[in-house]
Amino acid sequence: MKILTAIVLAVTFSVDSTPPDSISLQYCYDRVAETYPTAKKVELQRKITALNARIANTGYYPQVDVGAKATYQSEVTEFGLPGSANVPSVSKDQYEASINVMQNIFSGGAVGIRKELEHTKGMQNIHETEIEMHQIRSQLNQVYFGILLSKQQQEVNSLLIENLREQLSSVEAKVKSGVLLPSQQNILKAELIKAQQDSATVQSTIRASYRVLGELINEEVTPSTPLTLPEPTVSYQSLQPKRAEYELFETTRKALEQRKELAETEKLPKVSAFGTVAYGRPGYNFLNDDFHEYYMVGIQLQWSLLDFLNSDREMQALKIEQKKVRQNEKAFNRQLNARLDRIEERLSTIRENIKGDKRIIALRKEVVRESASKLKNGTITATEYVTELNQANKAQLSLFLNRVKLSEAHIEYATVLGVPLN
Repeated sequence: MKILTAIVLAVTFSVDSTPPDSISLQYCYDRVAETYPTAKKVELQRKITALNARIANTGYYPQVDVGAKATYQSEVTEFGLPGSANVPSVSKDQYEASINVMQNIFSGGAVGIRKELEHTKGMQNIHETEIEMHQIRSQLNQVYFGILLSKQQQEVNSLLIENLREQLSSVEAKVKSGVLLPSQQNILKAELIKAQQDSATVQSTIRASYRVLGELINEEVTPSTPLTLPEPTVSYQSLQPKRAEYELFETTRKALEQRKELAETEKLPKVSAFGTVAYGRPGYNFLNDDFHEYYMVGIQLQWSLLDFLNSDREMQALKIEQKKVRQNEKAFNRQLNARLDRIEERLSTIRENIKGDKRIIALRKEVVRESASKLKNGTITATEYVTELNQANKAQLSLFLNRVKLSEAHIEYATVLGVPLN
């Protein structure tokens, strides 16, 4: 009876109280969001997107090219005019340094579409990073609740060891006085050693799990740091999913629409103004063989038949991509709903198990009380007492583990939905 009362008090404190130096699951989420390397990719992607948008925006600016060339040719045009002694000639060595400027006038809005497309592609990358962070959140849940389960098991093991030592002390005195056989003492010793072995294994698991938790949240955490058991205050079943995958599907559809708009611009002619300022010889007047300045300005229209035909093919490919996105979203919805259904079923089962555990514990308490009295009076053996004690401990441990599993299932439901804890 003493061990069961101690267990109840210990677990009530660990679940309902929050020590000032404890760590909550929400705190772990916040630490991961602040310090995990993957989370920092979001800010880096925003910078990349801003740079790519600025690059795309340069399509509005005039293109300026600087060039220079020097050539020598084996022959040039010669003029033979009868009766003329001073016939102009063209040098075989020719030189030109030029500045060429081209300004887009009309491109069907391609520049603006490219700029918007860069923003959309940047958001796609950010949502992909958010999906990676969601996977880390799931991993964090497993580690966090793994520690809670192990600590509950360790608590029960510690109290079991304490009880076995207490009973062993009583039995040893009776063996010395000849009331009980030495075999009864040896049975308790063997059970004590086994309980100590189990305790060492659990402690090792706890230490390893704390090291993993510390790596995830980038903070040194020792096994002495208590973890609070999350107690959801809302019904997650009534909430709508807010997974980053849905935002990724939406931005992907948006990007495909923008690419379709860009493909449409390939069917339109391109109009631009251009100008060239140069210095060299012979220039546009090839009869002037002196070094001099010259220039040209104009406007041009370009239209490509090949781009026109390829535009339709690209549109067909993009429509197929849109169908793929719809199918991927449908598949994701099915998987998501299937996971939520499994969790709901598990929640229902755990709640029923908790009710059963409480009824079993009430019955086992009476059995252990009677067995302890019989052992002191020598009417039952130590083996029989240990059997009843183990059954009571298992029932109590089952209750505590189911409480942790119930909280874990609630948190898993929220994680699958992609919603915050509260």
